[in-house]
Amino acid sequence: MSRWLIGVLVIVGLALGGCAQTAAEQYQEREKFLDTVTNDGITYRGQLQKQGSQISEQGCLLGYDLRDYGEGEIPSAPDDSGLSSEKRKTWLGQVKESYVKGCLTGLPRPKPEPSGVKAVTPVPHGSVSSGR
Repeated sequence: MSRWLIGVLVIVGLALGGCAQTAAEQYQEREKFLDTVTNDGITYRGQLQKQGSQISEQGCLLGYDLRDYGEGEIPSAPDDSGLSSEKRKTWLGQVKESYVKGCLTGLPRPKPEPSGVKAVTPVPHGSVSSGR
């Protein structure tokens, strides 16, 4: 293989590698988007309250439909292989759920509390029988 061809392959590989997001970056992008969608739902709730309208699931779903997130706005689902994929449907359902929950509750999405997570679950002493 010529040096020229090897050089071209290396450059193309680097270019393609630089464009791809890591799984962690994709996850962070989707989490940030869900926070934005939830905030949109909270904003719509405020609009309903200003109008004196009752906050209901049906009203929040209407707000979601009126907001009409375009395909370019919604980040890809993990391993998205097209609009008909099951993962894509699940992801779009999560987007809608975030909006509606924000609208119904007026609260941001709950986040795990890292300080409350224990990496090791203690095993009680004396609970394991030795079988002797």
